[in-house]
Amino acid sequence: GFTFNNVCYGDTMHFTDTSIVDNSTSISTYLWSFGDGSPTSNLQNQAHYYSVAGTYTVTLVTTTIDGCTNAISIPVNTFDRPISAFTVNNTCLVDSALFTNTSLNPVMGSIASWSWDFGNGSPLQTLTPPLAGLGVLYAAPGSYQVTLITYSTNLGCSDTLKDSITVFPMPVADFNFSNVCLYQTTTFTDLSTVPSGSITSRTWNFGDGTTPNANTNPTHIFANAGPYIVSLIVTTNNGCKDTMIKTVIVHPVPDAQFGSTNVCDGGITQFSDLSTIPTTDTIQSWAWNYGDGSPVFNNQNTSHLYAAAGSDTVQLMVISNFGCIDSISKISIINPNPVVAFTTIDTTGCELWCVNFQNLSTIASGFNVSRSWNFGDGSASGILLNPVHCYRNDSVYLPNTFNITLTVTSDSGCVSTLTKNNYITVYPNPNAYFTVQPQTTTITDPVISITNLTTGGNFWNWNFGDTDTSSAFNPSSHTYPDTGIYIITLITSTQYNCADTMLQTIVIEPEFLFYIPNAFTPNDDGVNDGFSGKGIFITNYEMSIFDRWG
Repeated sequence: GFTFNNVCYGDTMHFTDTSIVDNSTSISTYLWSFGDGSPTSNLQNQAHYYSVAGTYTVTLVTTTIDGCTNAISIPVNTFDRPISAFTVNNTCLVDSALFTNTSLNPVMGSIASWSWDFGNGSPLQTLTPPLAGLGVLYAAPGSYQVTLITYSTNLGCSDTLKDSITVFPMPVADFNFSNVCLYQTTTFTDLSTVPSGSITSRTWNFGDGTTPNANTNPTHIFANAGPYIVSLIVTTNNGCKDTMIKTVIVHPVPDAQFGSTNVCDGGITQFSDLSTIPTTDTIQSWAWNYGDGSPVFNNQNTSHLYAAAGSDTVQLMVISNFGCIDSISKISIINPNPVVAFTTIDTTGCELWCVNFQNLSTIASGFNVSRSWNFGDGSASGILLNPVHCYRNDSVYLPNTFNITLTVTSDSGCVSTLTKNNYITVYPNPNAYFTVQPQTTTITDPVISITNLTTGGNFWNWNFGDTDTSSAFNPSSHTYPDTGIYIITLITSTQYNCADTMLQTIVIEPEFLFYIPNAFTPNDDGVNDGFSGKGIFITNYEMSIFDRWG
């Protein structure tokens, strides 16, 4: 007999003789046959190494000194080992290393368990079937030796596999930038680092829907104001990635606007700020350039008096609290005032004095559209271009003067007024008046008495209608030489050569005495021989003679 221990492949099997024999004799020889074709052995106790795993029949033949033999055959096992195998890829520090166990069962038996040593100082991890993948997160970058020991169900035969894994360091993504105003270029500066290896690629996402950028230090113009979430993904030569996310503020640009009033020369132009900016920012300052060389003014709303009519380019620049600037330029028009002028041929005259006014008003640009005349005598205003206006003077001796005002309005609504004081002088007319007595008389008494009742006159000119004249205030009675109708004319005038005329008609009727006898004695005695009419103031007469039968 003998004892042995089954072994795992690769181990040496030890055989211990346990043969016995009666004390009267003793065993003199041993013969071992190991069943694997190897040479026999005659040692009492034997060690043997099987080069191939399997079951072998071991035979021990013992022989006494007497030549008696006995033999025993016992099957022994050299158990094959499982094959440890796993797959793993090098990984980045923040990623778990994924170990995939691909160990193979032994032919004799199966896998009982595994023991993992990940090389990072953590306790061994023992697992039992079924196969499972493992994720291991390493705390630091570096190269680690991983050991996998696979145990079988037979004697715990094991197989050990050692392999290494490299845990690559992580890059630290970082970048710098400056917030900008809308329409300005944002410059991004990559500040990313990696302890070892190198950064081989970058992916910038600007958060506005545009195509990602792969430049190291890109520039970007955002289309709209607002906050943008910008991310930078950096990748090392080992494929390790890190991401940095920052918020970029694109400040809005103010929208510069203003309103202004077009004024007339000499008027003050009012400028009203109408600028706006989104509520995320505020407008902090204003700068007005009036365009005429005067100093820049910094109030939000302002006014300005221009020295002369014309057009000037006014610029308003507004600056936000972040320093974003916008400006706008507009034309400010200072409309010219009408240049009022008027004249007339003669400014003095006697009542009723009708004056032809001539409007000579002009304007530098545009045109005058309306006018208003104030004739100074309380009458309604006139609107004609060149009006005619008649003046009265109801006084007896004193002249009247009138202030004439012309107001002209341009197409821009600019108004100018010119007043000429005491421009028109109207002298009073005398009131020629006289009475005659009698107005009708006969040639027998052709004497006319005249009474002058004129007022306001200084000079008198009488024409009696019969070639006689007089310049006396009250001429003496006038005797007419013959019958007829006569017109007495009185022209009275003042020291201003204002005159008035009055006419009176005088009738000198013929008055005659005519006698016609009712009988005559044509006897040639010298008495009443002829028949005729006789009278005074008779120029001629006609006589008709009828017989008794008519």
